[in-house]
Amino acid sequence: MSVQGELSICLTPHVAGIRSEISSSRPMHAAQLFVGKTIKQTLQTLPLLFNICAKAQAVTAVRAIESAVKLPINNRVESQREALVCIESLREHSLQILMDWPSYINETINNKALSDVVPSLNMLMQAFKPQQLLDFGAKIIEPASAQQIALWQHCAQQLSNTIFGVPIKQWPQDKLSSLEHWAEQQQTPAARFIVWLNQQDWKHAGHSNIKLLPEIDDLALIRRLMEQQTQFTAQPDWQSSCYEASWFNYQQHHPIIRQLNHQKGNGIYTRMLARLIEVADLMKKLHHYFMTGMILNQTVSRVNGLASTNAARGRLSHYIELEHEVIKQFFILAPTEWNFHPQGVAAESLTHLQDSSALQLQADLLIRAIDPCVGYQLQISAEVVH
Repeated sequence: MSVQGELSICLTPHVAGIRSEISSSRPMHAAQLFVGKTIKQTLQTLPLLFNICAKAQAVTAVRAIESAVKLPINNRVESQREALVCIESLREHSLQILMDWPSYINETINNKALSDVVPSLNMLMQAFKPQQLLDFGAKIIEPASAQQIALWQHCAQQLSNTIFGVPIKQWPQDKLSSLEHWAEQQQTPAARFIVWLNQQDWKHAGHSNIKLLPEIDDLALIRRLMEQQTQFTAQPDWQSSCYEASWFNYQQHHPIIRQLNHQKGNGIYTRMLARLIEVADLMKKLHHYFMTGMILNQTVSRVNGLASTNAARGRLSHYIELEHEVIKQFFILAPTEWNFHPQGVAAESLTHLQDSSALQLQADLLIRAIDPCVGYQLQISAEVVH
């Protein structure tokens, strides 16, 4: 039943650099399928329609619906929902590292690790009883169960061993030199990939000057949605400027990423190191949730019916209006549309790749670095345009 669609990306070498063109077959009217549906029908169907980042979509939808009816926020329920999104994000980023990174360095994928880690993370998500947790007005307030804690400990150990080679608390991420030293010393595919990437003369290619999405006034956002509707959600900008709304935004203040961004830009190498740091941060966040009972907070909109979630792809927003518990308006503002806007961060970054025999490799690395889940077709023109 999925209606994901995909991106079509065309690169053309030019005497002045690389030209990029991005078009999309992603379903911009999908949210309108829920207009006229009940709350129950919407919450049951939406995860089937969006099978990529399904938990983030479901969490954002139920938050928007509960906000629309002014339902009081249950912090423990919201904390569990946030944990569910974190686990889904951890799975998506880990999949990229475990499946894609070995192929770039001509290594065999560790199928044993994949067949352990991914099902274990899926089992952990199911242990949250998502049918109840993601239902309208959920009342679940129990702390993490013994089953959830045991599953998490198993997942954390497997990810630490397979990706980092050391317990996550010992993984160095205070200085760039320490992180690169870790890569040279460890023998995990992720470490070997970082060493390989660091040896490429194009490792910093793909820099973009597109700024990260700032805080947007909720009322102004709703006005824009109501005025332009799918025209805005298909190609969003703000005050005539394109912005990046990817997961990379979450790491903008990390000292290593800030240093690299300042010295070398936000190209391929910077983003790949940021992905490792993002995985480590998600693991630490979930460790505190499961092992210390920490409540995971989420940003609450001051506009009824608007909700946002930091998903694996980036900032995801839903706006819902109800009439007698029936969907009257439904808009989805997805991070992919910000990031793959024809003049957005992906388009500009791709123009800053090096025109070489490794152009396709660079492009694949960069696209996956911007969005870990997106489906796309990449075409590269064989002839240099003058």
